Amino acid sequence: MRVFKFGGASVQDAEGIARVHRLLCTYGDGPLWIVVSAMGKTTNQLETLVQAVHRDQWPQAMEILGQLYEAHEARIVPLSSNLADQSRILGVLEQWISKLRADLERMRDERVPYNCLYDQIVVYGELISTALISAYFELQGFSHAWVDAGDLLVTDATWRDARIHWEETVSKVKACQESQCNISLRSSGTCVLTQGFLGQDAVSGLRTTLGREGSDFTASVLAYALDAQEVCVWKDVVGVMDADPRLFPMARILPSLTYREAVEMTYYGASVIHPRTIQPLQNKGIPLRVRSFLNPEQGGTVIGELKDQGHFSPCVIVKKNQCLLELVSKDFSFVGEEGLAMIYKALYDQGLKANLARHTAVSFSLCVDNDPYKRLPVQEILLTNFGIKVTEGLSLWTLMHQSDKMRSGLLSGKQILFEQHLGNVYQYVVVD
Repeated sequence: MRVFKFGGASVQDAEGIARVHRLLCTYGDGPLWIVVSAMGKTTNQLETLVQAVHRDQWPQAMEILGQLYEAHEARIVPLSSNLADQSRILGVLEQWISKLRADLERMRDERVPYNCLYDQIVVYGELISTALISAYFELQGFSHAWVDAGDLLVTDATWRDARIHWEETVSKVKACQESQCNISLRSSGTCVLTQGFLGQDAVSGLRTTLGREGSDFTASVLAYALDAQEVCVWKDVVGVMDADPRLFPMARILPSLTYREAVEMTYYGASVIHPRTIQPLQNKGIPLRVRSFLNPEQGGTVIGELKDQGHFSPCVIVKKNQCLLELVSKDFSFVGEEGLAMIYKALYDQGLKANLARHTAVSFSLCVDNDPYKRLPVQEILLTNFGIKVTEGLSLWTLMHQSDKMRSGLLSGKQILFEQHLGNVYQYVVVD
């Protein structure tokens, strides 16, 4: 049993979808679960749609919905020159777009709060993507079963960053494996196709999401439940790099990483793997391989229970679109345990992570993602007890296991607001 995950870049057009099919035919022997993300930049499009509905800008929302249909139509029509096949796949798209519109109308009338609205709408990217790919697979005679991940991953109601209910999720995944798919998952060549990123609240039954780029985590959860032999994440890069090659052209591939190294990198913001992906795999000793769908013959990066060489691989991680919140007690008292508890409760309740924190006697500084739909509610909660200074337009640089000379060179000419380090990890809040 293996789990393959394909991100949005791998299915952004007809060529990519056909390539995924070829990869599965070549590398997907044996029982296989396939996790697929939304196509291309669909999630960004859907986020804009959510904002339009939330602001009651219905004409703009319908325009975005039309653009969403046209973007998917352009991706799938070239999959076949046969008009009947094209009509069949387009029929699937039309059904899902109609369902999305009906949900938009209902939630507009119900005035659903933003974060909940977000989860109900943005998941359509994955649902539409996998439904269209499933229709294409059927045309190709590729045996598989389409499964709604909402029927598998049980979560709480932390909108946009839901937490997994592990016992119920494992039970549902195993039940699907054994009987609900109506196919023998243990037979050679049998595949299950499902969505990344989404789950379902255990109480309300509403859709939830696992955080941006959460499809990696979905693959990890399924692998844990299935006792899989391996997870393979197919990306448009040759493996895990020691820096973002878009920012640092001299970035190099890391052929192997221990779980500990990978956890450190993802914790500090390395975007190649979702932060919560590693722990479930480590708990069962399941290796994770990052491979390129453009160059599948290359080995990529293996993350697993590798022999500790006694040193870590140097790397550079840059998180952009950051915001610095500087909190000061209104009564000029110390920011003690009670104040810290209030701050972290507000962050937890709104699903906003403190990427970097600094505590002084009378102030507390937080570097967070500049997501106004999470950040502003946190500020509103904390304004009762704290004065808050907000600084936007920042990046968070994390330099791991770098020499003094290398750190100095990388940060040359940068305006640094503050820095801190622990061991061989140095972090800097930098003005863009």
